[in-house]
Amino acid sequence: MNFASGIASDWFPRAAESGRRETPTPCGAREPPPTPPVPFAERHLQCIWADDRLRPQTLATAAGERVQVEHPGEWNTGPGPDFLNAALRVGPELRRIVGDVEIHVRPADWQRHGHAGDPRYRRVCAHVAFYPGTLPAAELPPGALQIALRPALDAVPDFSFDNIDLLAYPVAARATPPPCRAAMARLAPAQRGAVLDAAGETRLRRRAELLQAAMLDRGPAQVIYEEVLAALGYRPNKAPCRRLARLLPLDRLREKSGGDPVRAYALLMGLAGLLPDPSSRRAWDAETKTFLRRCWDAWWPLSDEFLARRIPRADWNLAGIRPANRPERRLMAAALLFAPASSLPERVATLAQRPQSASADDLLGLFDLPDAPYWARRLSFSSAPAQEPVALVGTSRAQAILVNLFLPALAAMGAPAAAWKPLLDGLPAEASNDVIRQTALRLFGPDHAPRLYRSGLRRQGLIQIHHDYCLGDRSLCAACPLPSLLETRAP
Repeated sequence: MNFASGIASDWFPRAAESGRRETPTPCGAREPPPTPPVPFAERHLQCIWADDRLRPQTLATAAGERVQVEHPGEWNTGPGPDFLNAALRVGPELRRIVGDVEIHVRPADWQRHGHAGDPRYRRVCAHVAFYPGTLPAAELPPGALQIALRPALDAVPDFSFDNIDLLAYPVAARATPPPCRAAMARLAPAQRGAVLDAAGETRLRRRAELLQAAMLDRGPAQVIYEEVLAALGYRPNKAPCRRLARLLPLDRLREKSGGDPVRAYALLMGLAGLLPDPSSRRAWDAETKTFLRRCWDAWWPLSDEFLARRIPRADWNLAGIRPANRPERRLMAAALLFAPASSLPERVATLAQRPQSASADDLLGLFDLPDAPYWARRLSFSSAPAQEPVALVGTSRAQAILVNLFLPALAAMGAPAAAWKPLLDGLPAEASNDVIRQTALRLFGPDHAPRLYRSGLRRQGLIQIHHDYCLGDRSLCAACPLPSLLETRAP
């Protein structure tokens, strides 16, 4: 496979129509990212700063002084600095500094955004950027610290921007009704659909570029392994599942399991800290005890090698999870999908080299795992077997993986775009979520017909518009460029 040439323009032509612009286009696309693309936005950095579970403990100023965050400040959803009234402890004497905090991707963004001459930024006590670098002291308020996040984040081996749930953090309130709704109402139905289609292709292209950059770094098979494991974790356990895939890489999983799914499951469960002790006096039936003993026989000889890296059980979110979605079941799906030498990654690679596409049903069929050891009819170790099989990977989850991983991965791996266009046009729709519903409500009002965004591509478009325009808007819609850009498409 050839990754050097980037994503072919004929894969997502409607995204390419937007051109390389500094401002968003009517389809919700921003300027295409550089190669390799940056896998995060400024909002990711704001989430890291706000959340002490994400924020590294080893922060330092550009001058080398250690920084402790006593309080990150209040997240500002209006004009001005990102966080207000923060408190920091700096240096060996832990001197206390209070003021506002401004977050940027690059240090020079302070100058590009014109903050130096803006009186709202006079109380900034810390300028925090992802990339290292310093600004002249005269550009910043007196005594303002300059802090780079990247060195501290690079020291966290399992950190990933993909684990940050942007929707779990404050979002600015919206105007009611938002001005984009009136602009969208002036478009013909076909034009509204075209806006969503173009935004959807923009989102998929962006995803393909990120996957391609990761594949260049870690190889296609490992990236597919990581992304599927993260998807199997759903939102509550996405981060520990991705961490597990990094701690036990695919080639190591196959080497130690010998291709046996049960041995692979034992390794995943043991390293995850989720493998129960079969000698405990629980009311397990004979089949459960036999299965757990088989798992422990596989895990125990290798436990010393992996014990120091084992994920604490407390890191898993096990409360309120539907039984069918619990990680104990999902890890069996991962074992069946990845343990054999020729399994899911190899099948995707084979599809990428075919001159004709597979149907969506064929791709969804890759997740049919009816012969799963033990778990085919089980929801937990303590429950009785169900009368009917219980899928390890449900249809809705398989559709989400198809949309968010398989199709972008095929583009990233150089599959012929013309062959896969029918799948792109008929992309199955993943389940609706709050982002899709809220964005549709803003754009079309409460009485709109959902059939307009019934396709998978158009739902991706709603998500893209939300991320490009709504998520980071701090003007309460007043400065959003989307309405005026939609006006250019009106008849």
